[in-house]
Amino acid sequence: MTKQNQTITVNRLPAKTWNWLKMNETVIGMPRIDGSIAIKHTLTEESGGEDTRGKFTAEKSTAAKPGETEAEQLRMAQQTDWDKITTGMGEAMDQPSEADAAWDTELLTIPEHADCGEPYVYRFSYQSGQHAYNRLHIYAGAHSRAKVILLCESGETGGMMSAIQTKVYAGEGAKVELYVVQTMNAEAVCLHDVGVSCEKDAAVKEVQLELGGAEVYTGTLFELSGEESTAELVSGYLGTGRQKIDMNYVARHRGKKTKSNMQISGILKNEAKKLLRGTIDFVHGCVGAKGDEKEDVLLVGDNMVNQTIPLILCAEEDVEGNHGASIGKLDENMLFYAATRGIPPEEAQRLLTLAKIEAINSQIPSEEVRGAVDTYLKEQCI
Repeated sequence: MTKQNQTITVNRLPAKTWNWLKMNETVIGMPRIDGSIAIKHTLTEESGGEDTRGKFTAEKSTAAKPGETEAEQLRMAQQTDWDKITTGMGEAMDQPSEADAAWDTELLTIPEHADCGEPYVYRFSYQSGQHAYNRLHIYAGAHSRAKVILLCESGETGGMMSAIQTKVYAGEGAKVELYVVQTMNAEAVCLHDVGVSCEKDAAVKEVQLELGGAEVYTGTLFELSGEESTAELVSGYLGTGRQKIDMNYVARHRGKKTKSNMQISGILKNEAKKLLRGTIDFVHGCVGAKGDEKEDVLLVGDNMVNQTIPLILCAEEDVEGNHGASIGKLDENMLFYAATRGIPPEEAQRLLTLAKIEAINSQIPSEEVRGAVDTYLKEQCI
């Protein structure tokens, strides 16, 4: 990376473990930010080209005011105290670096009781040498429905930085699905930060697929304040070469009868390194809350580094928290069975790797984005 002039601390574990493990937090070098990248708004092919954006508004913080109805919804969104929504990577991502140009805050407002229909796609396309930081705030009014996709992509070569902070406010009974897909090149540095605040009966699901990059730092914090609110995380990653992947996922239960379910699945190959922090935090008063976290890691080779910190913090008695993990190499019996069917070990490994990625890619509600993932995998000979 060029233009590096400061460091920031990200992905802090909510409760520290032994310092000698060097897993409590991560310090990374930050270049000077060039500004915000221009975002391409696209409609999914499933919409047939019909512009469904009239069902909600997407405005930059500097945009002109829309009509009266939209203006009222926009006013409510702007009155939200976004600074109080904490994120998985931490407060350092609120302003990660000095900038050569101002950055934008994109505000997506979904009115009360609105159903956005087809997903809305934000496409971030990076060029060699570009270091960009973007903010996206998603305001989902009471009992609204929305699906939002972030696709981060780049050219085949060249160092660059993709830094994106996304905050979601889900009002009472709102249902929000957020999809974050990253197919950057092998020289890129990626920082993808998410914070979610849920009111009563709200439900937020995040599906994350991190495939490229030399260094990948990501984190999500779900703040389940409202009674019976729910959070679901499906996170997938592919670590190859000497790639570094650093993750911090937190489900913080405050409201009664809240539920969280975090499923993390990945493949590590060659000399890739991965560090996962997965925390279920039961705050005093969250009576009847339930949290689950499970990790599934496939190790292909002998030189990778796999580190995991599962953590349950409990200040309430009447709760249920579960951690689970499945970590290992390909089963020899499975490889033998494949060989008897004429499939060599290398091809069997490739097919199983693709199957794990496809299990997550198939959940993305956009043929265009799913196709982008398939194209990337073919270009990488995976």
